[in-house]
Amino acid sequence: MDIQIPDEFRKACRNLGQGLEVTTADELVQYALIGIDHDDARSIKAFLDDLLNGDYSADQLKEFWWSTPADIVLYDGEGVRTFLTMIRDALDKPPYVTAPPE
Repeated sequence: MDIQIPDEFRKACRNLGQGLEVTTADELVQYALIGIDHDDARSIKAFLDDLLNGDYSADQLKEFWWSTPADIVLYDGEGVRTFLTMIRDALDKPPYVTAPPE
């Protein structure tokens, strides 16, 4: 499977190294987004929108995840889909999305 991974998403994946002390998936999402600015967020969101549009099976998403620089192991493709959806949803909220000026 040949998915071009943008540098911004690779940056987020590199935050998911060994030794993280997390107890929830939400905390894992927070770690992934450390150091992600507005421009990074736009790029990652667009990438995840395409990746999660329904064109890829759970097995393809699992294969994709294993090709990222993340050290966090996700064995199940549906788990990958859920985790990536959580990241995408987090990018739809502040501080990545700000209210339009009035």
